[in-house]
Amino acid sequence: MLTVKQLSIFVRKVYAVVKKSAGKEGVEWSWDNSPILLPLAYEPREENALLAAFAIAEYCGSKVIVYHVKTEVDTEAAKDKTLRNLRELAKVFNVPYVVNESDYIVDADDVSKISKSIVDVAKKEGCQAIIMSAHRESFLRELLGRISDRVARMADRTVVLVESAFKGARFTRQPRKIMVIVLENKFYKDSLTLAAIFTSSLSTPNCELLAVNVLKIPEATPIDATETSKVFRKMEREFAQKIALAITSLGRLFTPRILPVRDIGRDLAEFAAEEGVELIIIGCDKPGRLGPVLTKDEYAIVKKAGCVVLVVIPP
Repeated sequence: MLTVKQLSIFVRKVYAVVKKSAGKEGVEWSWDNSPILLPLAYEPREENALLAAFAIAEYCGSKVIVYHVKTEVDTEAAKDKTLRNLRELAKVFNVPYVVNESDYIVDADDVSKISKSIVDVAKKEGCQAIIMSAHRESFLRELLGRISDRVARMADRTVVLVESAFKGARFTRQPRKIMVIVLENKFYKDSLTLAAIFTSSLSTPNCELLAVNVLKIPEATPIDATETSKVFRKMEREFAQKIALAITSLGRLFTPRILPVRDIGRDLAEFAAEEGVELIIIGCDKPGRLGPVLTKDEYAIVKKAGCVVLVVIPP
């Protein structure tokens, strides 16, 4: 593992090379000032999605478009509470927002129509991203597909699922440590970009950013032997070089780490708890029309994480 001091020295040494290749390989800001769509069902468990959307909009200089698909289970009390929270966040972040609702009432169980309505509005309003809450649902809903899962499949723009694995999971405006997870050595630039966005405010100068490349090993393989192997050392060097490019491009210091694990969900949850991680960000592939939105390992991370997880899904 490289310390912050060692990484700083490394960055200076490779800076000349990085500067030449950054245009082709560097991590570039992929967010502009186009609107952010925030679909809401007016439920208390959506608070983390509200915070994420306004934090992103603050950095981008974007407007937040709140969209609610009306259903037969709506209540005025729930709506009023959500609107109060929106007003407070808009004032704190100094971000403009509007609240739009569907012109029709949809059956609350009609996930297909609700998700399509959200995707259509995002396209109509020219939104650059959809930031929406995602939770563990009933077995039947999980089997048929959550609204957030369907939106992630259909949307032709970035979707950020704000996953809260347990009731009461919260992240604050000033997280002290954020961990970006890389699985199977797949390097998703958007996840690093999003981490940088969450530390762009002057109110988060001491936030530590970890970039963790997860290496799954067999149960019988000793971790010590893995960490001293040539393959591990090569992987460590290559990952450090990629992170150096991200540091140069994004202007944020990430500490790279190769983490050998046997059980991804369990071991990552334990590592995050030991490190005091308050927010996890993970990038993933665009899901196909069939099958689960998240892979088995991604689902395990979300399910066992002791904090909020942001899943970044590309267009």
